[in-house]
Amino acid sequence: MSDRNAELNKLIWVCLDELRGTYTTEQSVCMLLVVSSIYYLNEHELSPEQKLQWFRVNQENSIVELLDTRMKQLENDNKKLKGIFTGLVTSFRYFSNSATNRALKTIINNLGSFQFNNQDELLQLINLLALRFGDVGTPEAITNLTLDLVRLENIHSFADYCSGTSSVYLEVFRRLKAMGKVDLTSYYGEEINVLSYLISKLLVLLNRVPNFNIVNKDVLDRISRDEEQKTFDFIFSDVPFGVTWNYENALNDPRYEHGIPPKSSADWAFYQNVLYHLNDNGKAIVVGTKGTLVRGSEVNIRQSIIDKDLIEAIITLPENLYSKTNISTELIIFNKRKPQNRLGKVLFIDASEYSSRINRNQHAITEEGLSKINHAYWNGTEEDRFCRLIDVEKIKSYNYSLNSKEYLDFDILKNSFEHTVKLGEIAEVRRGVQLSKEEYEDLMVSATHYFLNIKDIENGRITYDEESKITYKKKDWLVKFAIQPMDILITSKGSMIKFAMVKNPFNEAFISGNLSIIRVNPKQYNAYVLYEFLQSEVGRRMIDGLQTGTTIKLINPSRLEQLEIPLYPMEFMNEVGEKLKQNKQEYEEKIKETENKFVMQKRTLLKQLGINDKA
Repeated sequence: MSDRNAELNKLIWVCLDELRGTYTTEQSVCMLLVVSSIYYLNEHELSPEQKLQWFRVNQENSIVELLDTRMKQLENDNKKLKGIFTGLVTSFRYFSNSATNRALKTIINNLGSFQFNNQDELLQLINLLALRFGDVGTPEAITNLTLDLVRLENIHSFADYCSGTSSVYLEVFRRLKAMGKVDLTSYYGEEINVLSYLISKLLVLLNRVPNFNIVNKDVLDRISRDEEQKTFDFIFSDVPFGVTWNYENALNDPRYEHGIPPKSSADWAFYQNVLYHLNDNGKAIVVGTKGTLVRGSEVNIRQSIIDKDLIEAIITLPENLYSKTNISTELIIFNKRKPQNRLGKVLFIDASEYSSRINRNQHAITEEGLSKINHAYWNGTEEDRFCRLIDVEKIKSYNYSLNSKEYLDFDILKNSFEHTVKLGEIAEVRRGVQLSKEEYEDLMVSATHYFLNIKDIENGRITYDEESKITYKKKDWLVKFAIQPMDILITSKGSMIKFAMVKNPFNEAFISGNLSIIRVNPKQYNAYVLYEFLQSEVGRRMIDGLQTGTTIKLINPSRLEQLEIPLYPMEFMNEVGEKLKQNKQEYEEKIKETENKFVMQKRTLLKQLGINDKA
């Protein structure tokens, strides 16, 4: 942030502080937007004599009435402003009390006394203020990266679906203005939130954006096949994460030619809307999450889009780019006219490590990261663990997953082995039972088995908690969810992957839905070899490439079955496996011996001090 923007933000904070405690943050921002916009328009449209007269009236009369009158006058004089001010603040007269009158008068005095270098700075204050509205707004890091990945001078029509306050296009406009090409591009935006829509219209009007049309509507409202199809050169869409939707609306809707997404996630409904509105030479960049790229329920949609070669690139971004959530995000670049040398390929870029903190709640992409992404995208270069061009045929072999880590990390690691086999071919992988709190409490009566959870797996050991025991609900639980000797347990949820092996003697136990059992076929693989491989640095990196989830990392058993593990001759594996088993046993015995020795020596020393410690 520039020093001048920091000063403008400080002025915003001081003005909002005048309203704090009397109005909500949303109300305060809307009031300040209207007040500062009126002030800006007065500065821009009134003569020096008129401005002086308005200032005197402000000092002598009720500021509430003065603002209300001026707000309605501006709307009557400019039909493009009609309904915007009065939509944000229905009437200042509703706030007619002495405290509000004093606060608004102080705000106008603050604006009048601040040394703006020019009217553009006052306009920048309004733009910065709009960024404080609610939780809306694409992070500056994503906006700048997106616009670096397009040639703005070649775009004649720009659309933003889920446009928020139009912050992305305002940055487009700023860049075009710097190039002297402000009349080059038309802008179309759709936004469901009424206040965001009104603020968006206000900003484009104050910034004097030509050729725009912003509509207040739900992007996913059904459209008719008879409706005229709007198409654009470039589309951006930062869609809401994890939104459920009424998929019945998709019936007979021409946008969903690649398939209807499930009710639980509308991501690919939004993306298909984008594809539908691209012209034949069009390009689009959308924001998604890791789940968007790998969910099995949407594989048919990804398959159709990938088979039609509409995806140019997938870019994995750092976590925490949004101030209100720490989830990691992905950019999907669609292109209906890919360069000749990219046909039948997808560029995968993993920039997740190029992160820098900008405040307590938010990160940005480092300058180095931005530079490397741009260079890789525009030049098609490849770099180990950062970027690769992957043939569509290989993506098919990965069941149309678009997880960049699978191709930049997992695939390279897999190819480092001479022979491999999929985990699902040598072992059964099964997730534990998911119980509600009520079910768990009911099954605690007449308990027969321990109930293992993440907390019970630590340092490769299983802890059997006497306070966590249940009985089975169905007899098939004894086969599906009960542990056996030589089972490998792995956590299927959480930020850190944990492992443990079930050893003899063991206690009868079921595993919860937060764990999975890997039950190795001893005729095809050695359990100890597998256990140590999974815990190795290579194994953990490969498993990391299979993880999904946004706020919580998940390992789906069906994806775990696709894990490629090194394959060795059975006799050799059993020989090494037996040595690994012995080594593990010796290690654990030494640890136990050392722990016992520590406790005994501690107890003896404390006794010398007259402290009887039996712990």
